Amino acid sequence: MENVSLQVNYRTKTGKSYRKELTRRGMVPGVIYGKEVGDGGGSIPVEVEFKPLKNILSNAKNSIIDLTVQGGDAPENFKVLIKDMQHDPIKRMIWNIDFHQISMKESITTSIAITFNGEVKTGIPQHGIRELQISCLAANIPSEIAVDLDSLNAGDTVAVKDINVPDDVTVLDDPEALIVTVLAERKAEEPAAEPADANEGAAAGATEE
Repeated sequence: MENVSLQVNYRTKTGKSYRKELTRRGMVPGVIYGKEVGDGGGSIPVEVEFKPLKNILSNAKNSIIDLTVQGGDAPENFKVLIKDMQHDPIKRMIWNIDFHQISMKESITTSIAITFNGEVKTGIPQHGIRELQISCLAANIPSEIAVDLDSLNAGDTVAVKDINVPDDVTVLDDPEALIVTVLAERKAEEPAAEPADANEGAAAGATEE
């Protein structure tokens, strides 16, 4: 698991006007939670610069973050994971982000996005769950969980139990939960033949007589 660094500042204000001020400054409000945070078992409100945060979310969301908090009597350092985030999907703005302090010696629970490689041979893939809940030491968090689609045909399924994960990682999801189901493609229906016009048939009979 890759480590990335991020510097944040103590946040001393709250409210809508302050949130607008943060937005103008290209900052995002956040909170750090953890056993060793805020004199033990508490939290620290922080403000985070949007650009480096966006880079982490785009390229290393599940990475361990070496977080440095500036603005107090002395800088504080925590190893954290991103646990929750509130955002505006239309404006693509992050309203708030939660960091959880972790121990490198204790197992933690987190979620890992499932990535899909290749294309199915036949059929149309229908996706089920798109991330796995796992438990492991922070240092053993996989960078990704990949599913190979190249060998799949219509009628095939991939469930949680079919996924290969490292021995030191425990998957917490239902083993029978479906990740991919490959559906058969529907054949285009041929247009039904139009019945002969009754009048045309009658006219033909009259001519033959």
